[in-house]
Amino acid sequence: MDNIFNAILRSIIESITEFLPVSSTGHLFLFSYFFPFEDIASNREEFEDLFDIFIQSGAILSVLVLYFHKFKISSMDTIKFVLGDKSKKSGFDFLLSILIGSIPILIIGFFLKDILDGIKSSSYLLLILGTTWFLGGVGILIQERIFKSKNELEDIENQKRLENSPDLENTNSESTQILSLKNAFFIGFIQCVALLPGVSRSLATIVAGRSIGLSRKHAAEYSFFLAVPVLIAAGVYKLYKYWSIIEGEKIFLLLLGSFLSFLLCIFVIRLFLSYIRRHSFSVFGYYRIILGVIVLIFALR
Repeated sequence: MDNIFNAILRSIIESITEFLPVSSTGHLFLFSYFFPFEDIASNREEFEDLFDIFIQSGAILSVLVLYFHKFKISSMDTIKFVLGDKSKKSGFDFLLSILIGSIPILIIGFFLKDILDGIKSSSYLLLILGTTWFLGGVGILIQERIFKSKNELEDIENQKRLENSPDLENTNSESTQILSLKNAFFIGFIQCVALLPGVSRSLATIVAGRSIGLSRKHAAEYSFFLAVPVLIAAGVYKLYKYWSIIEGEKIFLLLLGSFLSFLLCIFVIRLFLSYIRRHSFSVFGYYRIILGVIVLIFALR
């Protein structure tokens, strides 16, 4: 497969899966297993690792753009709060909740980085992906069952809002729920399970958020926000680690993938938020189960 076409397909896959509870990393690993980059010499695996981070960074840029006003106001309020204006504490608490929620995965991910880097080339990769996809799908369906009455109440309330305002909610809405530091740390700790490919960072954070009472929208948005520091840190680390292999065609592929991911993710995030205002997460559970079974059958054969 031509490398440019390969990069475009990976960017599309990343854009569709990054913020959905289906594991973008798992999908990228699966794609590269069957369709690796060609003619990348001896450092192909390193370049693929770097490319995945670049397109994930593009996805994160889309979050910063869509929620620019939210981050801007919160940053300004934080500065004012630190300087003594106690009325601006909500902005400070919002950014602090993101920081606290990011700490567990940054620490654990750092100490396990060598093990995690080796999974992609492991002979058990497909078995791991199939198992985590399947179990994650079952977990989503169980959660939807547990919160059935709450989901139905949310659907009724959302439908009323849609009737009054049929347009998609502004992503910069001030309705974003601010978590306590205890809850932020809890969600961040559960997020660490997503270090295993196929689990999905979005799945882990959304399930954790729902378990403490967040609505589907607020759980999804907090998942978006937590992705920002986590993937920025991962991007800086990978860029430092693989700086020496960035040259020639690779530069173009990295920039192309990141740009496409950024553009497409803006559309996907809006579509995802619109979807969960009307529907549950069950469809993602069924998708994960079906994909997991297919991958497991292939792996065991």
